[in-house]
Amino acid sequence: MTATDAQLGQGVEDVKMPADDDLRHWSVTTLIGALDKPALMYWAAEQAALCAIRQVATWQAIEGENGTAEAVKWISGARFRTPKGERGGAELGTAVHDAIETYTLTGNRPDIDAEIEPYLVQFDRWAQTWQPSYQATEVTVFAPTYGYAGTCDAFLTIDGVRFIADYKTSKKSFDKQGKPTSPYPEVALQLAAYRYAEMAAVWRPRRFEKFRRRYYLLSENERSAAVPVPEVDAGLAVHITPEHCEAYPVRCGEDVFEQFLFVVEAARYLFETSRIVIGPPLTKGDA
Repeated sequence: MTATDAQLGQGVEDVKMPADDDLRHWSVTTLIGALDKPALMYWAAEQAALCAIRQVATWQAIEGENGTAEAVKWISGARFRTPKGERGGAELGTAVHDAIETYTLTGNRPDIDAEIEPYLVQFDRWAQTWQPSYQATEVTVFAPTYGYAGTCDAFLTIDGVRFIADYKTSKKSFDKQGKPTSPYPEVALQLAAYRYAEMAAVWRPRRFEKFRRRYYLLSENERSAAVPVPEVDAGLAVHITPEHCEAYPVRCGEDVFEQFLFVVEAARYLFETSRIVIGPPLTKGDA
């Protein structure tokens, strides 16, 4: 590990508001979220249907007290709620990532609860088999030219091949056909964005969230302190479930990066331009 590598991976700080001189950078995952995801739409509809079936008394009470509109709002929000004692998908992913980072950096198994334990067991099995050598973890990268940023899970080497890697967790080990689950193809766009970003943070990066969109912040001093993103040979998605952990090579070269830039522009239209393309109604004398 070089001196530069040792400075990478400071951990992200979530802040409430940006400073006056901060440049905002869209999160890579926020940008990719602009893509159509039929599977996610089906999952959201499924969660609402399950809620309507399993919690009849609750939504009927809401309807009786506050009206149909409130009951519909409550049912449609089922995808944002998790059962007591369980983590949501994003919270689970963060907890698993934290446990893996501690384990890979220290070599010691962290104290974790029963929900996270199976994921770390599977990751440990994979790591013992493949013996990855880590150069850096949790590296935040910035691309001021295109206005995006994100945090890469790891830069690691296996059998002499340098990988930029992302961990993908799933509560489901097998799909409805009984086949092992695997990463979604959007991970290629994510890794290409990280790989071809212009700079890497050697400070503790800051980010904030507004209207469910995440932004990374960059000051002029931070930009001056940045270092180049480590060079890699390929991408790797490490898919971790309670019952298996497998690493999948991911194509994330310049061709995929170019396609990611189209996603950036599609998101720009959705987030910004779409708000100003419709003018006020015509009035007499406009023509």
